[in-house]
Amino acid sequence: MLSRNKVSRNCSRTRITDASVAPFVDPAADLPDCISLDPLTEDSLLANLLSRFKSDHIYTYIGNILLSINPYKPLAQYTEQAIADYKLRTVAISQLPPHVYALADHAWRSLRDFYSDQVIVITGESGSGKTEASKLILQYLGFATGKSKELETVRQQLLLCNPVLEAFGNAKSLHNDNSSRFGKYIELEFDYKGEPVGGLITHYLLEKSRVTVQHPGERNFHIFFQLLAGADVQLLKSLKLQRNTENYLYLRNNHSNPSVWHQSDKDEFFNTKKALESVGFSAEDIVNIFRIVAAVLKLGNLIFTPVSNIDGTEGCSINNDYELEEVATLLMIPAEELRSALLYRTYSVSCSAMDAHGMAVGGGGGANCFSRDSTLPRDSTTSRTFLGNNHQSHSQPQQLLLQQRTSLLSTSASMVGRDMYQMMDGCHGSDVGFQAALASRAYQDAKDDFVMTDLSAAEATTGRDTLCKALYYRLFTWIINSINERIKVKQHGKRRILGVLDIYGFENLPVNGFEQLIINYCNEKLQHYVTEIVVKEEQEIYMQEGLEWSPILFPDNLAVCDLIEKHNLGLLAIMDEECQRSTNGSDDAFLSRVGQVFQDNIQIEVAWGLLSKNADSTAMNAFRLKHYAGWVTYNVAGFLQKNSDLLVRGLSQSMYQCAHPIVKELFPEGNPRRTTLRRPATSGTQFKMAIIALMRSLRSKNPHFVRCIKPNAFKQPHHFDVQTIQQQIRHLGLLETAQVKKNGFAFRQPYAWFLQRYKMLSTVTWPHWGGVAIEGAARLLRDLPISATEYAFGRRMLFIKNDSTLMQLEDFRRIRLNDLATLIQKTFRGWATRWLFFKRRQAQIKIAAAWRRYKARREYLELRQRRRMIEAVLVIERSYIQWKRRRYLNRLAIRLPSTSPTCREWPNVALFLRDTNQILKKLYHVWRCHRYRIGFDQIGRNRMREKVTASLLFRNRKESYARSVAHPFQGDYVRLRQNSQWRKLVNETSDQYIVFADIVSKITRSSGRLVPVLFVVSTSSMMILDQRTLNIKYRVPAADIVRISLSPFLDDIAVFHVKSSSESSVLSPSFGNKWKGDLVLQTCHVIELVTKMFLVVQNAAGKAPEVNVHTE
Repeated sequence: MLSRNKVSRNCSRTRITDASVAPFVDPAADLPDCISLDPLTEDSLLANLLSRFKSDHIYTYIGNILLSINPYKPLAQYTEQAIADYKLRTVAISQLPPHVYALADHAWRSLRDFYSDQVIVITGESGSGKTEASKLILQYLGFATGKSKELETVRQQLLLCNPVLEAFGNAKSLHNDNSSRFGKYIELEFDYKGEPVGGLITHYLLEKSRVTVQHPGERNFHIFFQLLAGADVQLLKSLKLQRNTENYLYLRNNHSNPSVWHQSDKDEFFNTKKALESVGFSAEDIVNIFRIVAAVLKLGNLIFTPVSNIDGTEGCSINNDYELEEVATLLMIPAEELRSALLYRTYSVSCSAMDAHGMAVGGGGGANCFSRDSTLPRDSTTSRTFLGNNHQSHSQPQQLLLQQRTSLLSTSASMVGRDMYQMMDGCHGSDVGFQAALASRAYQDAKDDFVMTDLSAAEATTGRDTLCKALYYRLFTWIINSINERIKVKQHGKRRILGVLDIYGFENLPVNGFEQLIINYCNEKLQHYVTEIVVKEEQEIYMQEGLEWSPILFPDNLAVCDLIEKHNLGLLAIMDEECQRSTNGSDDAFLSRVGQVFQDNIQIEVAWGLLSKNADSTAMNAFRLKHYAGWVTYNVAGFLQKNSDLLVRGLSQSMYQCAHPIVKELFPEGNPRRTTLRRPATSGTQFKMAIIALMRSLRSKNPHFVRCIKPNAFKQPHHFDVQTIQQQIRHLGLLETAQVKKNGFAFRQPYAWFLQRYKMLSTVTWPHWGGVAIEGAARLLRDLPISATEYAFGRRMLFIKNDSTLMQLEDFRRIRLNDLATLIQKTFRGWATRWLFFKRRQAQIKIAAAWRRYKARREYLELRQRRRMIEAVLVIERSYIQWKRRRYLNRLAIRLPSTSPTCREWPNVALFLRDTNQILKKLYHVWRCHRYRIGFDQIGRNRMREKVTASLLFRNRKESYARSVAHPFQGDYVRLRQNSQWRKLVNETSDQYIVFADIVSKITRSSGRLVPVLFVVSTSSMMILDQRTLNIKYRVPAADIVRISLSPFLDDIAVFHVKSSSESSVLSPSFGNKWKGDLVLQTCHVIELVTKMFLVVQNAAGKAPEVNVHTE
């Protein structure tokens, strides 16, 4: 087990300081379990421990109890591999080397497998290694459990609580360099899988008197030295501190060399600060914590100098005001207010208790006149934190109160408002003279009178020390409460608890006070609990169950426990009674009362005015108690003051006025609105109630014990002090424990419970046993390969001899559970598969039916919707078309184009009105053509008729047609009608009406040259005349023209085909009477010529001639 003190490397061999043990040492004896020793005696037990200690085997079993000897040096037994070896073990715990990891694993497995609360109780003297054992147990529980991210956070917070608690709650003592100066009970909460989910820390009785005074060779709490050694210059400057510890009164041990910090303190400071950050404290919280620690150190440096007032009374002043200013800065409070709280006291005097002259009525009944100060409210016995008590004695004799003188400092309203604290000192004694002095200096208010008094230098020093102790203790409590808030369980559900109890060890110092009495009382209760559980109840159960058993005698310390805690007659009750006395309560009266009550009790000796049973063995002004670990002498100086533990209200109110965020929380009773005169419970009573609650909690859980032993009183490695260890073996009752474990049984359980847990190991008892439980257990054991000597049957319980047998049962059960789990899984999977198949089938049928129904309905709705949409579309379409038609007709009526037949314009319309538009366009064109025609005379009609005929004959057939469209047909281009010669000729030929007359070119057949001639077409014939003489060269009747030929090109040539036997032809005299063939003409009016010839021939012959437009 690790220790804070350094290791002496030159110690290579174990040194035995008592040779009397040498004859009993068997060099070969190195048994891991002491119950295997034969014979089992104190000498053999001691020899076995020595043999193992020489081999650095510091752990030894006594059955299921672990013995641990502090080696005072580091050992290589606490690695992660060691944790894994015990975590993954497959054999009984007794078959592995003894180790604290093994005990922690056994407790954790019991919690997980049996699902019951467990507790590990660590006991031993101061310096035996209890704190290190608790740290190793927490280390194992942290590393051996799950590794999820959430669990890792919880695990780290639980593990890092220890550095914080050690820094603020541990100190160097005579027996231990890292002595826990408070009791610690950690409850780890696990879920059903055995994984940690949170925790809770309960602390007991911090030795806060160590803040102000330490025993010779001891130091103050670690945090003071860590802060001075490890803080950087900037932090020290902000805290108004210096690195030299000699500058602080509380760090200078008055009985030895000044306490100094070491390099380890510097390293530990960084560990503490890192742990605070990891647990969840913010950077601001950490600085505020250090400010309070620094304020405690600075308060301890205040020097109070006695002064004499004008009226002759004694007062005091602060010699070093700069220290007060720095404290006020650290606590964020006005310096004058802090000064007033430290130097003065204010008392409230009831007006009803005063006569007309301001004097107290009733003489000695002054207690009815002066209201007692409200004191520090203490935590409830059900709380998780408990009040510590003082180590230093600052009690004042009765004469001090009688000699106290008061001075009326001011009657101003401002001073009354500032110092109206309504409080009283923690002193005990007669108040008669004090009341008389107060009455002479009282001033009256409308409701109450207030009296302010100066404090003497001694009283101010006492008040300062009380304030420092209260500040530090409450800061320690606040830190633990804050840690609990951060590590508490965040999730709901069933949980089980594994508690680890590490409480201060038994102490017997050169000077023992109130603190040692409380510490040793706690150890008495724990010793009684361990003895009762391990030895007494075990033997009683064997005898009650009818087993063959020879009783083993054991020391019982119940008498000492009753002597301390008995109601009305115990030491604590007598102390409380004396504390409540307002006149005669004092340490001397308490000692006298103890001597009277216990004068016939052999467990206690008193020396104070009474004849001691052994006057040589008891110091004066003290009493001796015979504890389980021997006689301890207690000096009663300061007992009542420490038990009352009063803090004057003025100091509480001044602390409440601090702007420091933490200090204000530490002193809630300082709030003027919470003024109360109720007397709080004393420290002893609170601690007694806390221990009773602790014992009740321990008895509700399955216990596991670690009994720690220190090998020597000098903290030296390799030093085995036989006498020291022998005394511890006797005090702890280890021999009796070993005898009970050797002759007894390792495991016992009721038959019903045993059968319920292991019934699956036999086909007879599985799955249900219908008979008596004891018969079922016997039948089950007969079916297992276990010897009958390994178990025994009691009246109500089954007893198993060895842990290996229990481990064998657990192995059988584990294998059987695996088989049953496989069977259950197989059966369940088959059932689940069938169930799933049927469910899926039914679901498929339902889904298919629903889908078909849904699909059909959807199709129906779609069809109905489509039909409605179609109908709507049709209605809309009809309406739209009608609207478009109306709009089209209305617009067309407004936007009709010109009535000219040649106009090609026409409004554009929608696609669906195209046909209508074309029809209307044609109709309109026909109409306007009709109107156009109606407006013509006969000549115009004829010309239009000719144009239409030309269009029918040549459109899209003759390329030159397009040029003729725009030119009107004139007919008589040479004005032949006005020629007188023509009129004479017409009378001869009856060709009166000229249709066409123009100069054309006649193509001769012989030469093909062009001969210009006058070509005339009348209504009855076609004539060729001489253009000068107008003599008729040819005259062809219109009926004789049978065909007219033209080419489709742009030429102006037309061929008139005439009948070959034309009798009516008029021939020129030069040509004779013979027709020479068709007539070929060229004229620029070929379209007009052919068109009019076509009409003339049609009118003359009654049928239209053939018009051939072709290339051939």
